[in-house]
Amino acid sequence: MARPDFRERLATGKPLVLDGAMGSELQRRGVWVSHGAIEGKLGAWSATAMRDAPDVVRAVHEDYFRAGADIATTNSFWTNSVKLGLVGLGDRAADYTRLAGKIAVDARDRLRPQAYVAGGMAPPHGGLAKVDPVDLPREFSMQAQALRESGVDLLLIEYIGHVDDIVMAIDAVAPTGLPVMVGIREITAAGLMQHGETFDQLMTALGPRTVDAILLMCSSPAAITAGLPRLRRAFAGPIGGYPNIGYDRSTDHFDARHPWHSLDTTTYTPAQLAADASRWLAMGARIVGGCCATTPDHIAALRQAMP
Repeated sequence: MARPDFRERLATGKPLVLDGAMGSELQRRGVWVSHGAIEGKLGAWSATAMRDAPDVVRAVHEDYFRAGADIATTNSFWTNSVKLGLVGLGDRAADYTRLAGKIAVDARDRLRPQAYVAGGMAPPHGGLAKVDPVDLPREFSMQAQALRESGVDLLLIEYIGHVDDIVMAIDAVAPTGLPVMVGIREITAAGLMQHGETFDQLMTALGPRTVDAILLMCSSPAAITAGLPRLRRAFAGPIGGYPNIGYDRSTDHFDARHPWHSLDTTTYTPAQLAADASRWLAMGARIVGGCCATTPDHIAALRQAMP
């Protein structure tokens, strides 16, 4: 049976389950994700797993598909030349991005053929500052093209927070013609965007550009609960959320004996995520999943909670 068109499936089918974390899950499985990290800077993070542990990346995708994920996100969050350049791998950015897509697509084709693969990418610098207006379009254009060549079904622009950056990113990936989802990071406890901008301002800035879904991500579950109604009022298209449940900056991240982040998978259970996701679905969410520190067990619980 042919896989339904993603836009049609999103508009007319049941809500979709997005997969869970990749970076923290790689760390949990023993992959070193702190190459290039120094005090105050994260380094290349999970991008180096495309060199060091592609088989573990494949296993993570497989476990999420077995748990019932309808959408897998490629391990290309920071496979850009800026981040990989920190560890001397900048010239491999397109290759690693393409490999990330191929691994996810292969896992999908073998285990859950009706599911979708989202080509993930995040701004090449991260942090609180706006992204360099040269780096973002250059890197996103490169990654989007490599991901399209790998066979992904859609693109996921994630961990992005400034309105101007979101607009710039959407313009950069538009030439691929692929559906585009946006994951807005670090929603506040009051349900607002990280830097004081509003969802209404975002919609005004986007103008006629097409965005196939907007998700709230890398935020506490409570913040997503607060933010979704605000997003719903501003944006008529598909919405959703995938929370960070306990992956925090470690004070000793620059020590080679320790990871950049501390990982806590015990204080927020799969059942709690399923309960929160049920609330988000009642608010109109069409896509729910997990971000930092979520595991295949969390995604399995989401699958069981879906209508």
